[in-house]
Amino acid sequence: MKGSLYVDCSGFRGILINQALKEPFVSFQEVLLNDRAVALQVPYPNDRSDIEPFTSATALPSGWVWNIPLYNRVGTGYVYCSQFMSSKEAESELRAHIGPRAKDCIANHIQMRIGRCRNAWVKNCVAIGLSSGFVEPLESTGIFFIQLGIEELLRHYSGPTTDPDVAADYNRIMADCIDGVRDFLVLHYRSSDRADTPFWQATKEISVPPSVEQRLQLWKKRLPNERSINPCYHGFEFYSYSVMLLGLNYRPVDSLPALRHSSNVSAALEAFQEVRDRTSELVRTLPGHLEYLQYLRGTRKSSATAEQRDEITA
Repeated sequence: MKGSLYVDCSGFRGILINQALKEPFVSFQEVLLNDRAVALQVPYPNDRSDIEPFTSATALPSGWVWNIPLYNRVGTGYVYCSQFMSSKEAESELRAHIGPRAKDCIANHIQMRIGRCRNAWVKNCVAIGLSSGFVEPLESTGIFFIQLGIEELLRHYSGPTTDPDVAADYNRIMADCIDGVRDFLVLHYRSSDRADTPFWQATKEISVPPSVEQRLQLWKKRLPNERSINPCYHGFEFYSYSVMLLGLNYRPVDSLPALRHSSNVSAALEAFQEVRDRTSELVRTLPGHLEYLQYLRGTRKSSATAEQRDEITA
């Protein structure tokens, strides 16, 4: 079969881009250590009273566990490094972490290829998704990479003849993005204060680019801003960095310089308190996540007032 453009969507195998065209794969294994995952689909208990309205990532001795509450079940899995734990040990640790509800769940073991193709567009073949590149799912960027790859292909592709300059620009954009996400994930491990197991100790010893090390030193003194993060587009704004660093207790020793010259600090503190008070009121009076979803699905009447329902669906 002949065609003017082939899109490689063969996943980690890279059947066209790597196997047929022999495009090199650039591994990130030296800085992102996790290369395996084991996943379970866990049922809810019969007496559940609510559903958590958020996903979570929980650190374990050799990696971390994701927890994604869905309406009928919980998707969960252990992302770990095979240098420090076998697949059998990882599954056992995951089941122990979940508890009795994991007893009859079937485990799905996944081997991840962490890194990216040197070039995603080679000749008349464009790799999209896992065949192009993948970093561990700590920030759930897999679908983002797919979307960006498709959007940029639509912007760049103009016909059956491949323009080398156009392909090179596409490759630059995709490489900058994936590399930017790689560095953002590395910061999660380098800025964490956990170092109680061989895995977490190893995350502090990885070699990072000087630019990343310089930013870490700067952010110990000042929170990130739009000019101090990676300037290449990679899907994360400066506030994403701030939230991540603060959540890991990587706190700056000083506040932003502009705050020293502000004469209206009390007004800002009052505004923050109003937000806290409003949040507490909504948490106290609004329905839980399960009740809300049941209301949307028509299986339960909402206990919220008409005014609250309008606010929920606004």
